[in-house]
Amino acid sequence: MFCGLGALRKKQTSIVFKDALRCWYSTGSKLPPKPPKFHFKTKKELTPEEQKKIEDDRKYNEAINSGSSIKKWGAIVGSAAFNKKATKYYIGLYVIFLCYGIHYFRKLFARHLEEEDLKKLRDEGKPMSEYQKLRIRDLSGDLLRTKDTQKLKAYYQLKEEYDSKSEEERKEIGPFNPKPEDIEDIVDLKFEECILPPKDLSEFYDKLADEYDSDVGTEEMMSFMKSKRKWVMKHCKGDVLEVASGTGRNIEYFDPTAVSSYTFLDASKKMMDVCYDKFYEKWSKFKKVKFVVGKAEELVELSTTRKSVDSKAFKYDTIIETFGLCSHQDPVKALKNMRELLKPGGRIVLLEHGRGKYDFINDILDKRAHKHSEKWGCRWNLDIGELVDESGLEITEEHRAHLGTTWMIVCKRPEDVLETEEMTFSERYLFPRRTNTDSSAPKPVSSS
Repeated sequence: MFCGLGALRKKQTSIVFKDALRCWYSTGSKLPPKPPKFHFKTKKELTPEEQKKIEDDRKYNEAINSGSSIKKWGAIVGSAAFNKKATKYYIGLYVIFLCYGIHYFRKLFARHLEEEDLKKLRDEGKPMSEYQKLRIRDLSGDLLRTKDTQKLKAYYQLKEEYDSKSEEERKEIGPFNPKPEDIEDIVDLKFEECILPPKDLSEFYDKLADEYDSDVGTEEMMSFMKSKRKWVMKHCKGDVLEVASGTGRNIEYFDPTAVSSYTFLDASKKMMDVCYDKFYEKWSKFKKVKFVVGKAEELVELSTTRKSVDSKAFKYDTIIETFGLCSHQDPVKALKNMRELLKPGGRIVLLEHGRGKYDFINDILDKRAHKHSEKWGCRWNLDIGELVDESGLEITEEHRAHLGTTWMIVCKRPEDVLETEEMTFSERYLFPRRTNTDSSAPKPVSSS
């Protein structure tokens, strides 16, 4: 049976072939047609690179069509085509950054050389002009106050005019070293005219004593002053003196476990009466406390025991004052007296209001200075940092709040050592700390 089927297929094939030959001869072709070629399609194996490209294309299309702008732009930025186009921009930015870095470090190196020259001039004991003193303080990173800042701006204005001159003109003039009278017409010291003269406010605060807490409480609540008062009282330890204590608004944050004795001082007797009642109402068991009516300008005399002529003034581990410098007749003398009564290693902690960091704020303070003084008696546009500098105290910590109008300062005697815990991490290991130390002053010669 199978043989019959094979013969049948062979016969059919021969018939088909004969028909093909007949068609070929009818066309007149000399050669017979070639048999058809059979093409077999096989699945090509992809390389890992090709597979990765296909997968990346799939993820790219999914992100583009996801509807999320974040995914869409993330896919565009991460694509090879984008990075290829952005390479030239990367190179351009790198060149700009490199050029800026070279310019910056050249300028920094020039500042360093100028600072070294000025310090050499200082150490040699040669006379220095006001500009040179201010310049060395600026280069050394000292804390400059309002008056010095305004003077330095005026000197820099003259320096720009000097640099704009031709080289021949500069040779004729000589090195740039202006005199104080050269900036009299351009320095802006109008703020000094807005500072009211000091006066004795003892009677004024006697009248305010009964209603003072209720009147000032709302303002302090709106300015979140409680946290600032807590900051002051956390520094209290050992024998503590509070100058210009007023009605005792810091008593709420008093910690008797950290304090050996506490002395209140204020020029207003009626305010001291309110402070006395407030303290014993809350801390009746604390016995080592004194209430002294007197002025901070007479602090040393008040602290001296009058039993003998040779008696020494009692000294304190911590002296604090909150919003009091603005009310003293002589705030610099008051600070010097605090320094005189400070034990070795002791600290003075100040919470004050004064000039801010920005000109528009200071303009408001100056315009409203008289009105504020009529209501509260104090002068709220004083430069607190300048007062501390003039007193000879060295600042170990300085913070500013409320656009710079609230000053939070910790001071020490210049001869005392700065403790390690008083320095921040960056001050210890990265950047030198900024202080109010006058870098233009000659260094004391150490006796060997």
